[in-house]
Amino acid sequence: MRSFRVAGGQAVIRMTSAGVVELVTATPADGYAVQTVQNSPDNMAVYFNGNRNFIVHAIWWDDRPFVQVSEVGG
Repeated sequence: MRSFRVAGGQAVIRMTSAGVVELVTATPADGYAVQTVQNSPDNMAVYFNGNRNFIVHAIWWDDRPFVQVSEVGG
């Protein structure tokens, strides 16, 4: 389980050894909205949208967890 903090908020994500990605919590900062998209059990993105937009993208890649945190636009 790991916590990811960006200017738009904070996401806590659990990634199990079975290759499953689970959102524990997603808390937007003031002025931001949060949206979660999970197309498969091993792939999830948490979006924090506001004046600036951030994505926390968590996947199982090559038999291990991988997370990329990005600011989009700006």
